[in-house]
Amino acid sequence: MILLIDSYDSFTNNLANLVKVNAQQEVITIHNDAFGPEEYEDFVDNYLPKFEYVVIGPGPGHPSIDKDVGIIGWLLRRFRDDRSLVPVPILGICLGFQSLCYEFGNEVSKLSQVKHGQIYKIHPIQCDLYPDVELLEANEEEKNPTNPTFDSVRYHSLFVQDINDQIVPLAYCYEPDTKILMAAKHKNLPFYGVQYHPESICSSQGDLLIRNFTQIATSFNEKFRQESLGLDVKVLENDHAVHEKYLIKDGLLEDRARAIYLNKFKIDVSPTDVCDYLYKKDGESNFILLNSASIPGEWSIVGLYIEDQTEVITHSTDEPSILNVSKYKSSLLINLEENIWNFISQKIKNEYISRESINSQLGPFHQRQLPFFGGYMGLISYEEGQHVLIEKMELLCNGNTPDLKLAFIERFIIHDHVTNDWFVISINKFDDGKWVEEFSEELKLVTKINIEDIPFTVAELSSENDKHLITFDFPSKDKYNEQFAKCQEYLHSGDSYELCLTTQLKITLPKYINAWDIYKVLTLRKNPSPFSCFMEFDDCVLISSSPERFLSWKDDENGNKIVELRPIKGTVKNTPDVSVEDATKILKTPKEMGENLMIVDLIRHDLYQFTEKVEVSQLMAVEEYKTVFQLVSVIKGKLDKVGYHGIDLLHSSLPPGSMTGAPKKRSVQLLQDIESLQTNGNVGGRRGIYSGVVGYWSITDDADWSVIIRSVFRYVEDKTCGDSTNTWGIGAGGAITVLSEAESEWEEMYLKLSSALQAFQ
Repeated sequence: MILLIDSYDSFTNNLANLVKVNAQQEVITIHNDAFGPEEYEDFVDNYLPKFEYVVIGPGPGHPSIDKDVGIIGWLLRRFRDDRSLVPVPILGICLGFQSLCYEFGNEVSKLSQVKHGQIYKIHPIQCDLYPDVELLEANEEEKNPTNPTFDSVRYHSLFVQDINDQIVPLAYCYEPDTKILMAAKHKNLPFYGVQYHPESICSSQGDLLIRNFTQIATSFNEKFRQESLGLDVKVLENDHAVHEKYLIKDGLLEDRARAIYLNKFKIDVSPTDVCDYLYKKDGESNFILLNSASIPGEWSIVGLYIEDQTEVITHSTDEPSILNVSKYKSSLLINLEENIWNFISQKIKNEYISRESINSQLGPFHQRQLPFFGGYMGLISYEEGQHVLIEKMELLCNGNTPDLKLAFIERFIIHDHVTNDWFVISINKFDDGKWVEEFSEELKLVTKINIEDIPFTVAELSSENDKHLITFDFPSKDKYNEQFAKCQEYLHSGDSYELCLTTQLKITLPKYINAWDIYKVLTLRKNPSPFSCFMEFDDCVLISSSPERFLSWKDDENGNKIVELRPIKGTVKNTPDVSVEDATKILKTPKEMGENLMIVDLIRHDLYQFTEKVEVSQLMAVEEYKTVFQLVSVIKGKLDKVGYHGIDLLHSSLPPGSMTGAPKKRSVQLLQDIESLQTNGNVGGRRGIYSGVVGYWSITDDADWSVIIRSVFRYVEDKTCGDSTNTWGIGAGGAITVLSEAESEWEEMYLKLSSALQAFQ
């Protein structure tokens, strides 16, 4: 058994999987603060000796700062100062490597040129850690072709400088005017370390490194530690090891027999046409629209409310222990002291129906598997994710801010964009066969919206007398430069690899301009997006045109649950004078590729919590859309660990890594302080709906969630609303790395806000 000590890094699970596969042993992961100082001696006496070896993982911070490294520094000093204590072999990665060198008397300094997410040639020295150097392929372009190299990814802003005689160098990386230590060992103790990240998707020879170190540790243990190994003991108490909890309590979903009413037909209209018909018929938006109008989205879903029946859940981080449950258009409101994630998981468990049951009831009704058979539709804010310090935020609304809004939908419409088939479906517990037939016939009356009736801008929805009520509050450039400088400070100090700095544009509009008219302007006068949506709840509104899938999960043809994430980092405007080749040259640069790589590695880490089968099926490919070219990666996994479900992954991986940076925990908390500096921002750095996720979770345990970007939103009780105006928000941001420049980042962010603003002016 191997112990991995994690310093709250966002790549730790990648490393754990690399070690487990190549050492062929179980890996137990603990945080560096899992044991308090008063427990350190007990840890060394009773727990540590049972492990074959220890891996000290990467993480933010400096090895001289106790809160950054926890038990790590003390442990190394313990072995350093008491040579009568039989050491346990240790392999340090990045911060672990720096800690090893630091505790044995070597200075750890800031790099003059920080390297985050960049691939470099590693020059190993033949030794027990690299016994197979001669087997590594030599690169004839290197200055010294007789010294073979391999590629690996560097994520570090600190480096070990001028090593003393306690540390033996094992590998270097060469830069134009210097060389950087990339691997080393202690001259006597079985302590080794590497500065680079062998677990990165773009690193080579990581497997070989772990196999070689495992052999080193095995040889040492056979000679010095046989008596302490292999005992049948409980190694760590549950409150020390890092565990993920099942949200669906017993890990099983049992089929629930229920009637499904379905009608399939064709009509030559769009989902927007259908919703416009419903809006005009009832004079309000009694629907939720998920309108995937372009690739990779292939389906549109219209969820229909049922008066006094549809259950709507509201949760606010302002009052995290309380969950509000109501019925659509009903005065009934129940406040529950219950965990929101447990509540919705139990609901899906209680309502679950398998695809086999659906097929046996309905037969072969369609050549493609429908994505949704009722369940939750809604949004989850950025603050519902992990690591946000809620106590720093002030109230945004006159009352609690709605951070999670989910409606349990039992009547709905689905449009297959590939086959152009339409479906009206009900899982209503009451006999809904007649409703399905009658509503299907009614939809055949829907006609196409006359595009000439749609204004080119939202401003045209206002009367001439009220044009002055339309205002735009941009973020301050001076404050942005201050924020950028703060980001660079943290990136150079080793606290983060990447910080996704966001800002918000505040818009005021006359109250009588309704959300559905805004949606039509944004979607019919603009280009379709893969994951657009319209949601108008009683306390918040979201109009999204997101291009980025955050997370989906569904069954494959063999019944395996497959999860997929599609992070986007890197965007170039698609204009007539920009070809795919031109866009590729712009996007395939160290800065853009480094941003994307960091998020890919972060997502792999999130997935490895729940599966050992993670595949990067597309790595930093340039995809062309009508308005932009984007650098997109695709990461997939099969949920093969017994008992885990997609909801466990959703819960543990929020907020989206593409909107935070890495390592996630430290980055989220740094960004909260940095973003609160903006004068037009939300007090306490609250992002709200922006940067959260929107989508559905079907009772078949299939789901699709997109990142809320390129969206406009508002809160009904926003404190900044006027007597005759509503306040809307548009968020925009970009990944700040050490290769970023303040002016270009400001221009990119401002361009994103200005592009969205064109629809309002």
